[in-house]
Amino acid sequence: MARVDRRRELANGQVQQETIFAISSRAADALSELALGAALRAHWGIENGVHYRRDFTYDEDRSQIQSHSTAQILASFRNLAIAARHYLAPRCVRLRDRTLPQMHRRLAAKPQRAVSLLTQPWLRE
Repeated sequence: MARVDRRRELANGQVQQETIFAISSRAADALSELALGAALRAHWGIENGVHYRRDFTYDEDRSQIQSHSTAQILASFRNLAIAARHYLAPRCVRLRDRTLPQMHRRLAAKPQRAVSLLTQPWLRE
């Protein structure tokens, strides 16, 4: 178990401070402060990447799906949508089409476009 005191300066000049406690399967003397910091940043990098997008855009944490297989299938579709957005973002001429919710709205209005995107090869040129 480790105590971590965090301090960060926000864009508006305010300073936020917090204390967190981390639990690791490694012995306390096995991790240096730098190694612990790197492990915590790696953990939150994953959380802030895919999981945050799925929670924010799809409100996945409040899902009331009871069937495990249905939840897995929907998560796969959500991951596919995230991957499609990641693939298509550099090709978006209009900046308004670059976020995941914007892409959802645009493709919901033109389902034939969504089908054509999903059936074309995704090889990078």
